Amino acid sequence: EGGLGSVVLAALYSPLAKKDDEKLNRVLKSANRFFKQIAYIFVAYVVVLGIVYPFIVKSNFSRLYIASLTVILAIGLFIQYFFSVTYKLLLQADQHMYVVQLLQIVTSLINLLLVMVLLHFFPYLHVVKLGSALIFVIQPIFYSSYVKRRYHLDKNVEPDKAALAQRWDCFGQNFAFFIHNNTDTVVLSIFTNLKIVSVYSVHFLVVSHLKSFFQSFSHAFAPMIGKAIAKKDFEKANSTLDTYEFLVSNVATIIFGCCIYLLPSFVVLYTHGITDANYYQPLFSTIIILAEFVYCIRTPYNDVIYSAGKFKETAKSAYIEAAINIILSVAFVIKFGLVGIAVGTLVGMSYRMLYFVWYISHNILKRSVTKFIKRLGISSLILVLSPLLVSVLDTTGSTSVLLWIKNGVICLFTYGIVTLIVNMLLDRKATMKMLKRKKN
Repeated sequence: EGGLGSVVLAALYSPLAKKDDEKLNRVLKSANRFFKQIAYIFVAYVVVLGIVYPFIVKSNFSRLYIASLTVILAIGLFIQYFFSVTYKLLLQADQHMYVVQLLQIVTSLINLLLVMVLLHFFPYLHVVKLGSALIFVIQPIFYSSYVKRRYHLDKNVEPDKAALAQRWDCFGQNFAFFIHNNTDTVVLSIFTNLKIVSVYSVHFLVVSHLKSFFQSFSHAFAPMIGKAIAKKDFEKANSTLDTYEFLVSNVATIIFGCCIYLLPSFVVLYTHGITDANYYQPLFSTIIILAEFVYCIRTPYNDVIYSAGKFKETAKSAYIEAAINIILSVAFVIKFGLVGIAVGTLVGMSYRMLYFVWYISHNILKRSVTKFIKRLGISSLILVLSPLLVSVLDTTGSTSVLLWIKNGVICLFTYGIVTLIVNMLLDRKATMKMLKRKKN
C-alpha cells in the first residue's frame, strides 16, 4: 500500500462521519491515482529484484529458478493489493471490515483446496505458487461489485489532492518500517548463512501470525477513534483508546506470554528429524517475542496518530527506529548471532513505542503518560508471575504433541487467571468497567 492506506483512512473518516458523498468520491479518486504510481514503482522494484537477488543469495537453485519464483510471488501480492486496496480501505474506514475478513476466509479455503490439487498433479513450486496467486483474482471482482451496490460512487469528480497531501510522508514512514521489518532477514543473509535464516524464519513464522491476529483490534477501534477525532470529540476518542489499550495490552500479555513459554518446545516438534541447524534457541525466541509484543501494545497509539493524520510530524521517529535496528543488528550479529538480531529489533520497537506515547500526550489527546506506564507495569508483572506458576504445573517428560497441547492449555488458563487477578488488584475500575461492558 506504500503507506498510503493510513492516509486514505484518515481522509475517509470525516466524509463518512458527515455522509458527504462528493468528498468521499474525491478522496477515493485521488487514492486510485496514487496507487497507480505505487504500482509502477512496485513493478520496477520486482524487475530489479528478479535480476539482482539471484546473484546475491547463496543457493543450490539456478538463477533463473530464483528470478522466476520472485516474479511469481510478486504477482500474487500485486493482484491482492493493487486491484482492490481502495475498496478494502473504504470498507475498513466505514467499520465493515468483517466483509473483507469473510472474503479472505473464503479465498483462503479455496486456495488451500487448489494447492492440495496442484501438489498432487503438478508438484512444482512455481506451478503451485502461480495457481495460488491467481485464485486471489476473486477478491477484486467481489469488492468492486459489493462497493458499487453499497455506496454512491461517482468517478466523474475532481480528485481531492489536499486530502492526501501527506502521502509521501506516510510513504516514507512505511518504507522505513518495511526496512525495519526486513532488516533481520537481510542482515542474517549477508553476515551468516541460509541455515541461520531458516532458524529465524521458523520462529518468526509463529510470532508474525500472532502479530497479525491483533490487526482485528485495529480494524475495530481505529475507525471509531478516527471518526471521533474528525468530529473533535476528544473525550470519546480518549474513552475508546482506554478500552482499546486495555484489551490489547491484556490479550497480548496472555498470548505472547504463552508463546514465550511454548515456542521453544513447539519448534523442537516442528523441526523433528531436521539436523542441519540447531533450532532450539530459547533466548532468541524470548527476545524476538518480546519485540513483537512491544509492537502490538503500541498499536493503539500508532492508530491514534495515523487517524489524526499526523504523518509528517512523526516521520522522523520511523527513520530513527529503522536506523537503530540496522545499526544494532549489524553490530551484534557477528558476535551474538540470532540473539544480537533480536536485540536490535526489540530496542528499535521500544524506542518508537515510547515516542508514540509521548507524542499523543503532548499533541493530540493530552493524555496522561501514567496510564501507559500503569498498563505496561501490569503486563510486566503478569509476564514475571505467570511462568513461575506454569513451571510448577508443567508436565515433565519427553516432548510430544499431546504433552505440548496439555501444557498449552495449562499455560493459557494460568496466564488468564493471573491477568484477571492482577488487573483486579491494580486497575479495578477499568477491569470492572470492561466486565460490565462484556455482560451488556
